[in-house]
Formats: sequence, structure tokens, C-alpha cells
Amino acid sequence: METNHCSGCPNPVLFALDAGCTQPRFLAAKHSRYIVNIPDKGREMAIEAASPSVARSKCFLCGEASEQVVWKEDGVEGLRCECGMVYTNQPSIVEPLDLTRDFHPDHFYSLPAEFKAAWVARNCPHGRLVEVGCGAGFFLVAARSHGYEVMGLEPNPVYDLRLQQQEIPVAHEHVEDNSLPRRSFDVVYHCDLLAHFPDPIRSLAAMCDLLSPTGVLCFEVGLLGGISPSWYPLVGRIGLGQHLWLYSDRAFRNLMRQAGLEIVRIQYFGLAPEVIGGRILGVLDKYLLRPALQTVSRDGTDHAVRVKHSCVYFLRYRAGALLPHIGPQTLLVVAKPTNVR
Repeated sequence: METNHCSGCPNPVLFALDAGCTQPRFLAAKHSRYIVNIPDKGREMAIEAASPSVARSKCFLCGEASEQVVWKEDGVEGLRCECGMVYTNQPSIVEPLDLTRDFHPDHFYSLPAEFKAAWVARNCPHGRLVEVGCGAGFFLVAARSHGYEVMGLEPNPVYDLRLQQQEIPVAHEHVEDNSLPRRSFDVVYHCDLLAHFPDPIRSLAAMCDLLSPTGVLCFEVGLLGGISPSWYPLVGRIGLGQHLWLYSDRAFRNLMRQAGLEIVRIQYFGLAPEVIGGRILGVLDKYLLRPALQTVSRDGTDHAVRVKHSCVYFLRYRAGALLPHIGPQTLLVVAKPTNVR
């Protein structure tokens, strides 16, 4: 099985993506309110100058319309600009997002939920916590076990039943246009959405409006810009089009400055163990683990999948913490507004 990645994250996702985000419009809580269907015609890597006759979209961070293509995927270009960002040359034809779909399986969120909740509890104030794009609520359940009073902000109604079963209150709103009480949350959390927000500065400002005077933003963000393009074929499927912005460390810190945010705590996780180990795991699963478990158990295939997912999670966070600056990275960040109201 091929290991695919959510590039904004970047996280391995064991499924095929056939649609993605588009040019700046409005936020959607897992990805975007709009998508463009992109036929699966394969992927290719390229470093080239774009044709001057082709209109180029601009990087939201520096305003540059880059001509340098560093990665192509299903005909969608990733452009690298001087600020360190790699961004999608967004298509212009859009259609409504099917809100019954999610681009990540449950294990993508459930396996690291306790790890992230414990990290938040160690590094953030306690009290009221809201998660932007809470999905099925895996993180919120874990955060509640650490003493937080939790709620979700999730436009997608497909998760309602599971949230109700967990007794998690939810508001069906987009963060930029939410009606939650201002200055009332001690932590505003989100997972890997900075690659998907059409206007990340606007979205971060809306989150800051929800913070109490001593509150903080806490989030995970992936860094896939500012790395050698030779990493991209190793990562696999980046998800260009679905992901608008691939940050470098320099571009991410520039975003924090432009958004008026001060980084309070940051932890880097190098994804080289996950990228390389994930490929090895895929081969072992196909030719060794799955056949062996199928011979001793009727649910051997499911057990093999669970083992592989657990190993990928271990490589991402546990091994990645030991090699924080090799290859692509994911970060856990605590930030606060520089001008406290």
C-alpha cells in the first residue's frame, strides 16, 4: 500500500486523495468549503520556470507570483517563492465541497490525540478549550480527561452523532464568521489547518478574538517548504490543490509576525523516520506482517493495519522528537497575541 501524506500536516494517510482546496475563498473546518476535482493522472517532480504566458497565483505571505515550479502532482503545480513558502498555483474552477467526506481516516486523529492533549496540558493554561475543525472529537475527549472544559467548532454535520455520544458541544460555524463569545477561551486549538486556510492571517485573527486575556493559541503545523525537492517523491502524495501553503520554518515564523503572534513554546518533530520508515513498513506489511497474521487470526488484516498505524504514529512523534531537524517537519506550537487586549 502506498503511503500518502497530508502536506500541510504532513501526516501519512493510507488512502487516495482525489480532490482538494482551491484559491482563497472562505475557511472550512477540515479543509475548504470549495474543492476542485482533479483526475488521477499520476504525479511528477519538476524544477522549472513557468511559461510567461500562464497567469500565476500569488503567495499570501509576501505577495510574490513565483515562476519556480518545485513539484507537480496530478497537473497541479507547487511554486516556491523567495519567502520560503511553497504554494499551490490555485485552479480557478471550483465546486461545492461534499460535506460528508473527510480526507483523513479516523486513526489520523485518534492515535495521537492523547499525546497532543498531554502536551497541551503541560504547555497551556487550563480552563475552557475550543477546537477549530474538531471532526469526531478525538482530541477533545483526550483534552477533557486532562481537566479542560471543551467544545468544538465544526461546520461538517457528519460528525454530530459521534460528538453527541461523547457529550461534546459543537457549533456549526466557520471560524472567521463564528458567533462564539469573544475573549472567553483559555485555549483555541487546531490541527494542521494552516495549510488549508485560504487566508491564514484572517483565520488566526478570528481565533485570537476568542482568547481570554491570558489565553493562547495551540496548534500543529507541518513544514514542507524550504526542503530539498528530493524529499517530495519520498513523501509520496503531497496533496497539492487540497493544500494551499507548504511552509518553511522561515515562512512560518514570518506568518506569526504578520499575524501579531508571539511564539511561547515550540517543539519540532523531524519526519525523516516516518517518511523512510513508512515505506519500509509498507513493504513489511504487504509481504510479511499481513500474510502472517492472516494465517493465525480471522481478523488478521485488520490487526496488521492497526499495528502499522501504531508504528507510523511512533515514528512521527517519538522517533521524530529525537531527530527534530531532519527532512520535513511537523511542529506543536503555543502562541499568544503580542498586543494583549
